[in-house]
This record gives sequence, C-alpha cells and structure tokens, in this order.
Amino acid sequence: MDPYPLPRLRGVRKSDLGRVAELEAIAFKGYGLPAASLDVMYDVSGGLWLLAADDEGDWGYSVAARGEEFGVGWIMGMAIHPARQKRGWGKYLLEATIAVLQKYEMSTIRLLVDPANEVACQLYVDRGFKDSGDRIDHFGVNQSRILMTLLLEVPPARPERLAQVPVDMGDFTATDQTTA
Repeated sequence: MDPYPLPRLRGVRKSDLGRVAELEAIAFKGYGLPAASLDVMYDVSGGLWLLAADDEGDWGYSVAARGEEFGVGWIMGMAIHPARQKRGWGKYLLEATIAVLQKYEMSTIRLLVDPANEVACQLYVDRGFKDSGDRIDHFGVNQSRILMTLLLEVPPARPERLAQVPVDMGDFTATDQTTA
C-alpha cells in the first residue's frame, strides 16, 4: 500500500469556505484571504474550485476563475497544508485544476507566484508555465510576484457552453481528470 496516497478531489462548497480560509492563513502565513472575501469570489467562480482531502480531513485547495479575456483562466490560489506536502499532492491538484479550466475552454492559464517560494515556482515550471514578467510590489512594498502563463490546446468553443459556469462539480476523480 502506498504510504502517501493521493488525495480525493471534489468541488468546493460554500460550507467549505471556512476551511479554505484556514488553509489560506496557514499557507500564506496570515496573509490569506478571509472567509468573507472567499465568499464573494465563490459567488462568481466557485464552481471551478477544488478541495483535496483524505480520511483525516481537508488538506489543500485550489481557487480558479475565468479571466476578463476570452479563453483565459486564472489560478488565484492553491496550497497544500504542510502536513501533506512532499507527497505529490501539489502536482496532482495543479493537474486537476488545469483540467477543470481546460474543460471550460480556457486555453491560457495564468497565476501569480511569490519568487521566494522556490518549490511552487519549480512546480509551475515543471508543468510548462513560463515566466511572463514581474509584478513589482503587487501586494504592497516588497510583495512582488512573478506572472506565469501556461498555453494549452483546447477544442474550439461551442457557443452554447461559453456562458455556462459549473455550479457544483461533485467529486472530481482521477478518471475525470484524464477525460477532461
């Protein structure tokens, strides 16, 4: 038996926002978004969010959204609790998040990453994200970020699906990931 099995992934529900806020605070050392801010974001993009869990609880999440430009999706936040890091969960969650965005005709995925977070930077580079420039003092003085971009191939958009945003994806499994 694998000593570190991969997490179960499912869509985030409104009732999960308190736990996502806790994980944000842990991952971003108190600078994470509070539940009230996540609630506002959830109303417009929560159907694209994922929660990573095992039998002991919820240990990771990704927050994604559609961008202003057609075909552009953003990974607004993603983290794995320190107790579950170095087990492949981050890579697995990133792949699943990309699959969700790709499923909804997003062929460009962007994110911002702290240049001091070498592990996250390497995760994104390994997946094919490219450095698209710096955002100096993006979150305040000495709070710069690297903008990273991933270009994907997506089948041509079908107009009837363009306005649809999923409300609840239910459980997101590895099978869903490979067929998305």
